[in-house]
Amino acid sequence: MKRKNMPTQAASAPETPLRRSVPAWLPSLLILLCTGVLFLILFFNAREGKIYNPILLQDEYHTVEKAEVLNISYDTVEPDPYSADGVEKGNQRALVRLRSGEFAGQTQEMYYMIGYFAGPKLAPGDAITVLQIRDEETGALQQVTYFQYDRIGPVLLVLGLFVLAVVIVGGKTGLKSLLGLAVTVVALIWIFCPMWMKGSAPLPLAMSLCALVTVMSFVILGGTSKKILCAVLATLAGVGMAAGFGALAQHLCRITSFNLYDVNGEIAELVTLQSRNYPVRIHGLLSAGILIASLGAVMDVAMSLSSAVAELKQVNPGLGRRALWRSAMNIGRDMVGTMTNTLILALVGSSLVTVLRLWAQGPTWRMLLTSGYFAVELISAVASSIGVILAVPLAAGIGAALFGMKNKERTVNN
Repeated sequence: MKRKNMPTQAASAPETPLRRSVPAWLPSLLILLCTGVLFLILFFNAREGKIYNPILLQDEYHTVEKAEVLNISYDTVEPDPYSADGVEKGNQRALVRLRSGEFAGQTQEMYYMIGYFAGPKLAPGDAITVLQIRDEETGALQQVTYFQYDRIGPVLLVLGLFVLAVVIVGGKTGLKSLLGLAVTVVALIWIFCPMWMKGSAPLPLAMSLCALVTVMSFVILGGTSKKILCAVLATLAGVGMAAGFGALAQHLCRITSFNLYDVNGEIAELVTLQSRNYPVRIHGLLSAGILIASLGAVMDVAMSLSSAVAELKQVNPGLGRRALWRSAMNIGRDMVGTMTNTLILALVGSSLVTVLRLWAQGPTWRMLLTSGYFAVELISAVASSIGVILAVPLAAGIGAALFGMKNKERTVNN
């Protein structure tokens, strides 16, 4: 009996070291290192060279600093009788103490207008930010004007509560999601914006960054597995189709990025940049915005369906590709109804003031349907929803192909 057992032990012994020779975390680490290096290259390339934006207020002689209101010496503020919201109007003169910058500790008088758009009424003890204007010849402080409330503390508190909620509810997964969120924010703000200012085409740049962010976020969240591969492929295909449909819709409706509804003159300011020899490109901004707007929802659908397919296969290993496809599609159809509604509501909610303004003007249905604003909003909403809708069969098909491979031993036994 002992002799019969010896070959079995000798044959099975080498299998354990072979399975453990490559740690499970190594592929994830290698992918993150590669994508991280690429991310850093893009980041430092985007920051390379001086990019001066003439729209910004702050320069050598105009700086925004912190200040504190000491007292109010003049106050004519009273409620506007024509305002249904009780908005106050008038003027104030305040004595403020500077709390940061070269002139910290000095006191200055500041004349300030109160109104609908000028800002709220000030009171002693308020923490504010002020615009310091210096003399270009002497460098002396010439004037101080009100800029905004100092919202740094409240903003950090809100972000802290958000992080706390994510960590408490999500645990380690929540921490990983926050890291992925940080990567996304850095990519959009500190890579996309400066590279666009340098003349990069918006749509290819957005597609490249979205692909990089998708891979990094999913690998950070779930490592390397069939589930993550399925989610990545479905996400990239979904946002690509959203961008493609958006471009087709723009062509059919004869809409360009210059037709983006411009409440505060942003598009006009971007055109001004071009007139000042900045190599910024406005064409493609609409498609880039559609792609970025749809990325989060498509990632959500792709990951949810990939996880569902993986769970189905784990619970019933005998499921084949066709059965997994049918089950994933049944789950995905329920997701489509809520996710498309979510996208439409998000887009309408973000432009609710504009919608109300248009409604108050009493447009006819013909005026509304032919307006550039309606076409832009329709294209944005529908194209983003198309990305979510098509992500369902894509994720279901990719998941069924990856997880539906039949086990040879099980096939023989059956």
